[in-house]
Amino acid sequence: MGNPTWQPRPLPASALEGDAVKPGNPLFGLVWINPERMSGAPCFYGTRVPIKTLFDYLGAGETVDAFLDDFAGVEREQVLEVLKLAPNRIVGLGAAA
Repeated sequence: MGNPTWQPRPLPASALEGDAVKPGNPLFGLVWINPERMSGAPCFYGTRVPIKTLFDYLGAGETVDAFLDDFAGVEREQVLEVLKLAPNRIVGLGAAA
């Protein structure tokens, strides 16, 4: 990931069971995808907040701060990293997982 100072919060191994984004993947710690969680939609790591929700907010004219206020479990650094990636690259992952 682009921000070497940001580290994802550690999660128990049981929370990662079945996740399509494995350690070593550049998206690990940023995004998680599991068919048992939110129907497999890519979500911000450690949350049940779909990545698509961020883009829906921004597309509706909302700010990143408004999104963060509404989804306290998502960290600003996660949002900034996701915004560096093409939306289709992440949002389309759910179907492939």
